[in-house]
Amino acid sequence: MRLTGRGWVGVVVVLVGVANAVAFGPRALNAVVVPVAVALVVGAVQVWRVSPPRAVRDPPEDGFPDETHTVSVTIEADRPFPATVSDALADGLDGDSTVDAVVGDGSLSYDVTYRTRGPATIGPVTIVAHDLFGLFSRTFTAGGRTEVLVFPQIGSLSTTANRDLSSLSDHRTTTHRGEFDRLREYTAGDPLRDIHWKSSAKSGDLVVKSYTNRTNADAVSVSVGSVDGREDDVAEAAATLSCSLLDAGIPVHLTSPVGVTDAGPEERRRVLAHLSRLESGAVPDSDAEVVVRGDAGQTYVTLAGRETTFERLRAKSASKPDSPDDLADTTAQYVDENVLGRPTGRKRGVGR
Repeated sequence: MRLTGRGWVGVVVVLVGVANAVAFGPRALNAVVVPVAVALVVGAVQVWRVSPPRAVRDPPEDGFPDETHTVSVTIEADRPFPATVSDALADGLDGDSTVDAVVGDGSLSYDVTYRTRGPATIGPVTIVAHDLFGLFSRTFTAGGRTEVLVFPQIGSLSTTANRDLSSLSDHRTTTHRGEFDRLREYTAGDPLRDIHWKSSAKSGDLVVKSYTNRTNADAVSVSVGSVDGREDDVAEAAATLSCSLLDAGIPVHLTSPVGVTDAGPEERRRVLAHLSRLESGAVPDSDAEVVVRGDAGQTYVTLAGRETTFERLRAKSASKPDSPDDLADTTAQYVDENVLGRPTGRKRGVGR
């Protein structure tokens, strides 16, 4: 327990009054000194009787940068008392978390805005109890810390980029078939290569081989890393690509310097939580089907061995070419490589 600034003023008033009383008689204890002295005694007793409070925080949901969420804190105490309550906010979180109120029988709330990607902590709660006159204060710490995750932003991909991503799964489906399951009657649309000619000749009807479906079991591998301080940009690129795969019903096997995560189509949060914790480090699996790396001031993406930049994969509304010349160069390179089949000798996605 300690005196506040107002409390020190009160003490000075009382001391001056007592000194005057000693020098000039009891009449010097006027109508100001006695009430102040009484207030000091009452205030000291009020604050001294405050028992250590308990704080229970209702944490906000995880979210994305620039989102605002509400934090609720319930203060429990043996008896209500006036106090100033302040909830500590880590870097990356912004909000006015200081509230003046009578606590002990209810909850307080404030808004917090997420600013930057990454894990961030809220708390502990600092409770400064004071008397009704504001002469004494006593500080308590309660509530512990609560972690919230600020996910990377998710951008939009161009139609071509989405098609290239989907083709990774299509390629797996056509080249990695499941195990033989059984023979069944031919139905329209069955591939001719699945017809079992010997059994068809015996039965007189077309019979095809049926295989177990491995589409849902085969995840596309995505590996992420950055050694150039571009962790936020790399996390955004990886989140955009991974969520596009998940939205298309394609599982993802994600590796990065912080670990490994497997996620199915309904588990987008697992990928976002992983990428919210992304730290600097090299790409752990350079042979992955999708590789995202930050280097030399740029974010590069490799799809099935072909490298480009993330900016070139964005939807037009999200990213515009630097100049008409860049657009012409990109178009000419695409035609040469994909239509005419001529190698250009240029590395896709690297600016001039």
